[in-house]
Amino acid sequence: MSVNKVMFWNEDGVGVVAINNGAENFLDRDVLAQMAAAISAANNDDGVSWIALTATGYQFFSAGIPWESLDYSYASVAEVLAAAKALFSVLLVSEKPVVAVLNGSAAGLGLALALLSDFAIAPPDVYLCHPEGSADLPLLAAAEAVLWRLPRHVAVELLTGSPLSAEDAARYGLVRLVDRKNLFGDAKALIRGLRMGKFARRQLAEWARRGVESMDSALLVPLMPILADEGRRREFIQLVKAARVKCASRYRP
Repeated sequence: MSVNKVMFWNEDGVGVVAINNGAENFLDRDVLAQMAAAISAANNDDGVSWIALTATGYQFFSAGIPWESLDYSYASVAEVLAAAKALFSVLLVSEKPVVAVLNGSAAGLGLALALLSDFAIAPPDVYLCHPEGSADLPLLAAAEAVLWRLPRHVAVELLTGSPLSAEDAARYGLVRLVDRKNLFGDAKALIRGLRMGKFARRQLAEWARRGVESMDSALLVPLMPILADEGRRREFIQLVKAARVKCASRYRP
């Protein structure tokens, strides 16, 4: 299956869902809906035993929400949020293990997507980051994973906009490091060695459901006053863009 911003194919029993939305692989409403459809297709495919989330390019697995292109109305933000909740809900009820293969850095909502997977695989040249944290917006759905696994001071730095290297993330158990040269080959070997039944997966995903259910209030309460004021909106976008630039992968082909 291929739609305009997400691709899905079966590679040796691994259902690969790949974001294909420019260098930043932003999670706009279309991408979120297409990913939900692709994950559902993989979950219903008897020839698929595992699901891998990845993306094209090398700079970003996903840079998250494309704030620059929103129309800044309540309806626009709410639509993106509803699409994100729908995607995360499909992800959490999948009966097959879901692994994020980070071809590039995972930022903002892209970081949440990676952390809501059963585990993440990354080369050493990428970062985990939450650019919106520099403007005092929370990490949606997955902050609990950051607070559980990272030392408090490292978690605070990540949640307030500082990038965390894949090497450091691996030391704290957030990702599994693999070499960039054979990223997907090594990832497939790890994925196909993963044994996880649907009941174990449901139990492991239980913590994430609480975060997904509270996404609306977590984002809309602090965000709407910013988007309603043109000056604050410009400042917010500048802060997020500056933090995002620092998060891009160091890899250069």
